[in-house]
Amino acid sequence: MKYVITIMLTMVISSFAFADHHALTLEARQARTELTITSLDLGDEVSVITAEADMGEYGKTYVSYHLTYNRDGSGGNYTVQGRGYVDENTIFSGSGAGTWVRDGHLVVMTGIVNVSDGSQNLDKIIVNPLERTLTLDVYALD
Repeated sequence: MKYVITIMLTMVISSFAFADHHALTLEARQARTELTITSLDLGDEVSVITAEADMGEYGKTYVSYHLTYNRDGSGGNYTVQGRGYVDENTIFSGSGAGTWVRDGHLVVMTGIVNVSDGSQNLDKIIVNPLERTLTLDVYALD
């Protein structure tokens, strides 16, 4: 499964590289959001980061990131599940996948998320375990 996700992400990113005559302009879907990390479950094969925040158009949001490791443990792949509760009648659901790398004590994650309203986002995430924060920039792809 992680190989399929990696291949899909590589194809998407490489299509941007080969289309140099087309400019890729990313528009932020919402302002940068800082989530509070509520738990870190560290494992030998998979680690799980859960976080929450109020996220603009997505409301009160809860996310879980499942990180797998590459051979040397300096990066790998991840999947994400999220739910956003705007009010008692409006709930968003999202799922996605991407890659992560360590940068000193930070974890930098980049991935694609599909949202239940039909939108698709490119997420750029910086996890700071020392501050218990997860900084999220969301860019509209569709």
